[in-house]
Amino acid sequence: MGKQTDNQRDFFRCDIQLPFSFSVIRDKKIIGHYHGRTLNLGGGGMFFATDCPLLQPGTLILAEFMPPEGLKLPDEVPRGDFLARVIREADEEPDSRERHFLLAVEFKFLHKATRNEIVSFLNRYEVLRHKGEI
Repeated sequence: MGKQTDNQRDFFRCDIQLPFSFSVIRDKKIIGHYHGRTLNLGGGGMFFATDCPLLQPGTLILAEFMPPEGLKLPDEVPRGDFLARVIREADEEPDSRERHFLLAVEFKFLHKATRNEIVSFLNRYEVLRHKGEI
């Protein structure tokens, strides 16, 4: 956790596990209330695990980050609803007892200030992680 990886786009992704909830947008309807956890997060999107079987490339989700229990963070997680589009699927988590799907999403229609808030949060997280405070 905490390692930065290149997401092959304009932003680095930080390995961080944050819980989030999301709904699926399908046929102009909002479906369900599902849970996931990020495996990495960046200003342009995230890679995450979920047990929701409804996601495939092109699916839109509306996600909201939640503060993780027991993880000291530099400040609160970025607030608000984040519209994202699934861009790819990966294999299921190999060591999981439950069925989990791994997916990458890109954030859509994200204001520059919100994107900067995510990047700033991750930078502060990385500083604390490198100091051994997380």
